[in-house]
Amino acid sequence: MGIYLLSLSHKTTPLAVRALFAYTEREKLQVLEELLASGWIDEAVVLSTCNRMEIYCHGLGKEHPAGKILEIMESAAVRAAAGSKGRESSGTESETKNVLEAGDVLRFIRRYHGRQAVHHLFQVAAGLDSMVLGEDQILGQVKQAYEFSHERGYCRIYLNTLFRDAVTGAKKVKTDTELSRTSVSTASLAVKAAQEKLGGLKGKRMMIIGATGRIGNIILKNVQQISGLEIYVTMRTHSSLDKLGRGLRYETIAYEDRYLRMDEMDVVVSATSSPHYTVTAYELEQHIKTRKPRVFVDLAVPPDIENPRLSGTWYYNIEDMTELARRNNQQKQAEAQAADQIIEEYEERFIKWFLYKGSQDVMEEWKESAIRDVGEKGAEAAVSRLLYQLREAGTVEEVESFLSALKKVNEEEKRKDQAKPISAAKRGKEKDTAYFPLFFNLEGKNVLVVGAGKIASRRAGALAEFGARVRMVAPDGTEQAARLYEDGLVQWEKRCFMPADIDGCDLVIAASDDSLVNRQAAELCRERQILVNHAGDKGLCDFYFPGIAREGNLVAGVTASGKDHRMASEVTGRLQSWLKQFARG
Repeated sequence: MGIYLLSLSHKTTPLAVRALFAYTEREKLQVLEELLASGWIDEAVVLSTCNRMEIYCHGLGKEHPAGKILEIMESAAVRAAAGSKGRESSGTESETKNVLEAGDVLRFIRRYHGRQAVHHLFQVAAGLDSMVLGEDQILGQVKQAYEFSHERGYCRIYLNTLFRDAVTGAKKVKTDTELSRTSVSTASLAVKAAQEKLGGLKGKRMMIIGATGRIGNIILKNVQQISGLEIYVTMRTHSSLDKLGRGLRYETIAYEDRYLRMDEMDVVVSATSSPHYTVTAYELEQHIKTRKPRVFVDLAVPPDIENPRLSGTWYYNIEDMTELARRNNQQKQAEAQAADQIIEEYEERFIKWFLYKGSQDVMEEWKESAIRDVGEKGAEAAVSRLLYQLREAGTVEEVESFLSALKKVNEEEKRKDQAKPISAAKRGKEKDTAYFPLFFNLEGKNVLVVGAGKIASRRAGALAEFGARVRMVAPDGTEQAARLYEDGLVQWEKRCFMPADIDGCDLVIAASDDSLVNRQAAELCRERQILVNHAGDKGLCDFYFPGIAREGNLVAGVTASGKDHRMASEVTGRLQSWLKQFARG
């Protein structure tokens, strides 16, 4: 399986090393560009938070060894870290360079390939690998990392599907387990630590530096319900107020005046993405005159607050949250087991999709052979031959697995039949159902084709022939799709489908090789009352795409109501021959 992962996390890596890999957006782009330029990798996502830095990749081709791809990923990760400037927590620039060049950092990197990499992402997205078990923030961070790559074209069909399934599974955990309902984040643990040291926060004053950021804003909202707490937030500009949210109580302090007000404060929390200290020990010594218990909480990576080392103060950084998190996690182990079961279901769904996707050519070849057998020998003989071939080709374990899967399919079909009983009279009527033919003027109509495989390309070409403005959306496709694009008959956006793609469409064809994407497109069309044809599910079709026989202005459409494609194809071919003869007179 061509999924690869490098991971530096709170579990194995000290804060000083993690700080080196707290990438800026520019550094993330540097990593992504270098990976795809290597020629060994075609998709990549960089996840960088205060507790972890992870790079997910999809490798090109089966012939590339995992070791080589992981080596390329390591090099890109280290180069971006070495290029970082001003990370005070890591020492001088020369010291940082020496640590990276010496290879010391490599001993902290965890390397995963295949199912291990897939499993790790599902655990991370659900908060099961977090310092605070079940915390909410990581799901948003995973989504942001995916969207950052997807919007810039670095994440296509494989990582698109992987991250989508991981996020969907994590959302299921949030709604179906108590793990998420009782979630405690690093931000809330920080507030708890301050409360414990000061005997409560009523009558105290708290300064929040970085309240417009994700973690800082969570802290600001969490402390709103603490009665008697005076809350102050630092601001660089008045425009930043819009980012805090409405209806919150706080007073503002100009960022450059923060030290002038520091002596009043009982709690100072900083959570910015600055590469420099927001609070230095020297300035604290110069400005703090009143001796009283104080708590400084630093939730940034690299660190924001230089350890003040003043009498009567407590200083916490992101690593000091570990003990508080451990106690919280012990209470959540039972819910974590339930979450694991949910995640396993979504993880298996992705792995099965990936296996099928990687075997597309094999299955297409088998389908052609099976269809040919049905035509020559009939359906019953063709199925019997297939079952015999599977029995003879497989090992005992493979045959057992196949028969077990077959049994599950039969049981599921029986369950569906029992859930939706249909009378014999209705079955007879259903067999006779036919669809009324209509002919539309497609000239200038906006048509979206989701996919660029055999079926999608064939339908796109037919629609373009009748004057439609056809736009195809798919990361890759067939030679026929490429010819249609090169000849200017269709537009082709080589990326994954997005819901906004159907905006302004008159007609949509959902014919990608991903059934979940097809269903999503069809359901969105139904909601917006846009005519849609789902190539793999006639229950989601507003119309059937006919076989077309055409000679000049004489057009014939053929459908077997979605029940016998082979017969419809044969009749269409004969009609085309007849129309040519008829036109010649």
